[in-house]
Amino acid sequence: MGLLQKALKNPLLISSFFSIIARFTGVGLNFAASIVITRMLDMSEAGVIFMLMLFVTGVSLISRIGVDQLIVKSVASLHDNDSDQRTGILLNSYKLLTLTSLLFMLIWVVASPWLRDAFFHNEIALTDLRLAGISLLFFNLVTTNSFYLKGLKRSSSSVLVQNALPAISYLFLIAIFWTSFRDNQLAVNLYTFSIVLAGILSVFAVLPHLSRQKAVVDAPSPLKIFKESLPLAPISYSAFLMLWVDTLMVGWFLQNEAVALYNVAAKISFISLFFLGALDATIYPRLLSTFHHNREKLSTFFWQSTALVIMVLLVATLLMLGLSYWLLLAFGDQYVSAKTTLIILLFAQFFRATSLTFSFMFIIREKVRYLNIVLVAALVVDLICNILLVPQYGIEGAAVSTLITNVFLSITIVILFLYQKLLGLNVE
Repeated sequence: MGLLQKALKNPLLISSFFSIIARFTGVGLNFAASIVITRMLDMSEAGVIFMLMLFVTGVSLISRIGVDQLIVKSVASLHDNDSDQRTGILLNSYKLLTLTSLLFMLIWVVASPWLRDAFFHNEIALTDLRLAGISLLFFNLVTTNSFYLKGLKRSSSSVLVQNALPAISYLFLIAIFWTSFRDNQLAVNLYTFSIVLAGILSVFAVLPHLSRQKAVVDAPSPLKIFKESLPLAPISYSAFLMLWVDTLMVGWFLQNEAVALYNVAAKISFISLFFLGALDATIYPRLLSTFHHNREKLSTFFWQSTALVIMVLLVATLLMLGLSYWLLLAFGDQYVSAKTTLIILLFAQFFRATSLTFSFMFIIREKVRYLNIVLVAALVVDLICNILLVPQYGIEGAAVSTLITNVFLSITIVILFLYQKLLGLNVE
């Protein structure tokens, strides 16, 4: 009983608990949208929608050039009474991201014919694909606002903005156009406009946390934000590609039906990563704060956080292994054939999760170059494995590639972490 009472008073556990609830609210809504897609559309059409979602997410990530990571680091490092500077960071990030988003929207429009041929196998209208380019700006708005809330240690709000808002918007539009959802690739355009709606709604989530001062002083300029965010960009790029390069390779080598199968298995395996994302939103800002303001407790907090991540992810992985058949069945009978792929991916995501807190310390200690080298090396391993295994073994080959890569990544990060002695009290 005493241990339980102590746990209930632990702010890390309490915050993590509410963050996980918020994360699963978003997960549930995203799964609802995906199940509607797989049950209302044939497998090939579902593959087109899933591939479009992947490209919108990936290209918008590239266009953010690490600004989202910088926002968390900068905002979480400030004292609670520095509201003016926090607001300035966000507003100047908006200015920078507007420019980069417009640039990548132009690239999207120009590259659309090639994307349609190479990854969508000519099963999407070119005008619809080009129209989807406007999603980049609004997806960046959603993500930027979410990461700002994360830096404020509003982990539950951050998770809901990033995961629940896009799903709610899509389901809302599907409900309005339910009778014509299958017609003329309307599902594609509804996805595009759902991101626009989510971006607008995300602004209202951060308004209560902005300074009311008309002039914001001491905030870094958009140019300074650009310079400081660039070293953080490869972390986001490599992490995203290692999550989704397998789906890209499946889309490149195989048909849209295989994309739908692999995407469903990957989405289910990512449930464990949603646990990880909730812990990320809780642990990272507190780890930053402890490093800057309470250094003597850094080691204790770090190992507590690491143990929490491993225990939560282990339980989640074992639970999902037991439910794998039923989780796939929810998307439709034809998706049960991806069970082996799902089992491999679940183990892959567990190994990935074990390096979470170790990765944080590279960022906090400003040794991002080491992390970037490891991530790039892991990405190369992933690409090589996919090129060798996907053409021969299909979606199971893509899953094995993910497993090999994540084991390599985690082991290498931990070895470098110990070698660099990142928990030492000195700052190099």
